[in-house]
Amino acid sequence: MSTLDVRDGAPAPGVDWASSNRRYFDLHVARLRLRLERRIAWLRRQWKHDPLQPDAVDAIIDSRVDSHLAHQDADAEARFYREDPSLEAVREHLASIDDDLAAQAAGDAPALVVLQRLFRLNDFERDVLVLCLAPEIDAGIDLLYAYVHDDATRRHATPALALALVGEGADARARARGAFAPHASLRGFRLIQLGSAGSGTFFSQPIRLDERIVQYLTGVGNEPDVMFARALKPLSESPLTRAQQDLVMRLSGLALDDDVTAFNLIGPPGCARHAIAIGLCRRLGLALVEIDVNAVPSIDHERRDWISGIEREAILLNLGFYLQTDVLDAQDRARVSAVRDLIESLRAFLVVGSRERVRADRTITTVTLDKLDAVARRALWGGVTDARHAVLDALAQQFEIGPHAMVEIAATARDRARLEPQNGADESGAELWRACRERAAQPLQDLGRRITTAAEWDDLVLPPDSAAQLREIASQVAYRARVYDDWGFADRLSRGRGISALFSGPSGTGKTMAAEVLARHLDLDLFRIDLSGVVSKYIGETEKNLRRVFDAAEQSGAILFFDEADALFGKRSEVKDSHDRYANIEINYLLQRMEDYRGLAILATNMKSHLDAAFLRRLRFIVDIPFPDADIRRRIWQRVFPPGVPTESLDLVALSRLEVAGGSIKNIALNAAFAAAATGVPVRMEHVLHAARREYQKLEKMLPAADMGVSTRGRS
Repeated sequence: MSTLDVRDGAPAPGVDWASSNRRYFDLHVARLRLRLERRIAWLRRQWKHDPLQPDAVDAIIDSRVDSHLAHQDADAEARFYREDPSLEAVREHLASIDDDLAAQAAGDAPALVVLQRLFRLNDFERDVLVLCLAPEIDAGIDLLYAYVHDDATRRHATPALALALVGEGADARARARGAFAPHASLRGFRLIQLGSAGSGTFFSQPIRLDERIVQYLTGVGNEPDVMFARALKPLSESPLTRAQQDLVMRLSGLALDDDVTAFNLIGPPGCARHAIAIGLCRRLGLALVEIDVNAVPSIDHERRDWISGIEREAILLNLGFYLQTDVLDAQDRARVSAVRDLIESLRAFLVVGSRERVRADRTITTVTLDKLDAVARRALWGGVTDARHAVLDALAQQFEIGPHAMVEIAATARDRARLEPQNGADESGAELWRACRERAAQPLQDLGRRITTAAEWDDLVLPPDSAAQLREIASQVAYRARVYDDWGFADRLSRGRGISALFSGPSGTGKTMAAEVLARHLDLDLFRIDLSGVVSKYIGETEKNLRRVFDAAEQSGAILFFDEADALFGKRSEVKDSHDRYANIEINYLLQRMEDYRGLAILATNMKSHLDAAFLRRLRFIVDIPFPDADIRRRIWQRVFPPGVPTESLDLVALSRLEVAGGSIKNIALNAAFAAAATGVPVRMEHVLHAARREYQKLEKMLPAADMGVSTRGRS
């Protein structure tokens, strides 16, 4: 691209600007040639040898030594440039070029002029850039570099060469040395890089321009360096509520009036941290990009160089940076330290999003953001999609998603709509809901196992009261917004709005299937959390693990299914030692989070009798899923084979006498189906009984003889 997108004086696009930019740089190269000519004239007066002859390069001859021993007038060279008659034409040509450069700089904003202004370079620093780029433009000028270096092998720019071309005297040359300091603009923003000089001095090191700067100065483009582009994610504009717009205005006033360059937006996920940061940068005329915290180098010297590079990108592309620290693993101390160093040292506008206040040796203005309520989320959804009001109401109630995520979700839904033309050009409510589920469930992926829900109400065979309780749970989840928000119960309940349940019963009786049915009916994600893996012997670790689970689940309101509750619960009301006391603390923490969780949290246990009554009273539902009796087993056998399975003469009454739970019945049916398929016949009693015998062996039980001798005549 030929257009340079910069903060001030952005050049006009097109061929005219490109030609003007090239002419401007050609003038600088011509000016450089004249300064080299001037320097060569001075050197020839001083030298009594030809610097490019082989013997002069390889041998230290007397004339060389004499020239270095001779007393030098520090300002003699400057007077020579000003007064020597032989340089009159050079002086006039330089003055003419300076006039032409001033005229062009005022007109079309050449890249070099813009770069000098953006990085606040002095004229010497600008000339260093020209010195480095000139060999790319003017073939042969590198020979002049070697001549001035008095070394045929050094055909490149060096700090020594740059200083040698300063024609204003010793004082000016001494001041110019500071341009090569590590934190001065040229090196501090990675505009130039110094190579290795081998056994030479610091000022004899080769200087090269970073490729990014070469492309910028020559008008090739203003694209971010590949080295940093992967770590910087552009953030698009997101809708804001009226209150958030007012906040953005106040923050931008602070940034402009008080020169605040760093903000810390504190709040939970979904509180619009991204959207507020984007709105703030837009008011300040900046484009916001998010830094990938995992891309920040951990090694100190690599990180310093990396930070200099993104600071350069901030100036060239007019960027502000957003850094989200929630994703950091507190145990990764090297990464945490690297990100903290980035926050403290980055010389650019920075917004840090976090749950808790960021502590760093830098002045940061902190802003605490409240969680968005359903009303605010509903208003924001209306700004990103045209879906029906009922759909937006449901999305706002179920998912605690911020405006930045809403924009991406709506785009995902629209893309899916285009791939499925039968649904119309606009995103449907089902697509929006699915995209929300996928987005909101991401934080839970590493903390629990998502259960694919295939079971429906008809697949559950339970006692009437247990089935009725499950229906009641589903109704409370579905209508909680109406009761709490519309009818005002939320104002009277400061806590305890979560829906908590305990499913108790022997293994294989259908506790997990009951959770699946609820999740499928409510169209929500179901995550199994193994409490035996959450509980830790180290004090405080169990609560920390539980906090991570519930915090990750808040956005989606997913159904949390805590399996193996016996690992945590027990009759511990009597505190006998410190372990009992901390166990009580862990249980109370879990119950408190379940009560406050806005979704449905289910505990599953095989041994309800092991749970203390004081803890049971804090659960809203206790659903007993007993071992199935013969009637329930018969109903399970009636439904266990899919409609497409061929069966023949199955005696369901006889099969119901097999004293196994529903999970075992499913295993028997599946194994019997495989046995029948292998012989190419329908599923018969002999297949089922053989599979039953295997299941009993697995359970370390004997198949009763009465069940082994059942009649093969029966109902299928």
